[in-house]
Amino acid sequence: MDMNKQLPYLYAFITIACTFLTGQLILCFIPDGTSIWASVFFIFMNLLPMFLAFVFVRISGEMSKMGEIVKTAFSPHESWYSYAAALAVPLIYYGVSVLLGNVTFTGSSFSAVIAYFPWTLLQGGLEEVGWRWYLQTHIKIKKCFVLKMLVISVIWFVWHFPIYRLPWVTAGSSNYLIFFLMILGNTFTLGTVKELSRGSIPCIAAHMLIDTAAVSMLVESDLIKVALLVCVEIILSLITIHIFDKRKNRCHTA
Repeated sequence: MDMNKQLPYLYAFITIACTFLTGQLILCFIPDGTSIWASVFFIFMNLLPMFLAFVFVRISGEMSKMGEIVKTAFSPHESWYSYAAALAVPLIYYGVSVLLGNVTFTGSSFSAVIAYFPWTLLQGGLEEVGWRWYLQTHIKIKKCFVLKMLVISVIWFVWHFPIYRLPWVTAGSSNYLIFFLMILGNTFTLGTVKELSRGSIPCIAAHMLIDTAAVSMLVESDLIKVALLVCVEIILSLITIHIFDKRKNRCHTA
């Protein structure tokens, strides 16, 4: 058995386990979330996928120097269409939700939204290094994009459990089915962005934009409307992947 084929699954297991352990420590010692240490450990939970991705890349022997790993993960050499896709992710997520009448506007000011943007890098954006840059590119599932996205969505869903057990975290949905559907849709759209990218920066940008927009508008937990949103996200993702694959094939045969 090829050990390198098993590493992505070991990575997922260890990342989830470490996140659960960190979450349990927070619940035991700083459950109210008012301490600065609660914020530090919460950010650490969100950074674990990235840190462990770097470790596993080094373990696999792909790259031996940490500087090289970081440079590859945060490669600035991205195509215009990878950033266009990154911008499309929040536009689709919130745009379709608005059209379906499934959004609650919070009334937050524009300045509050902008002020929150940098924090989303630590509270969500950088996890994309783990889930998209490492896990998506290393899981080998017969080159089937749909099946790969389904597997990653389950892993990503389970990883969120200890985060949403924290009393002060209000994002997501208390209904696990609806929350999984949201995760599933975002897995397809963010996964599509990764297919168009070299590194993780476009995926990080897309994730940060989704989280930032949540300051001013929240997608409601209406099962039917969320399911329709996810269907649109999956269909548009598959269309994009099909177009991109055809473009790559033309380039290879030219």
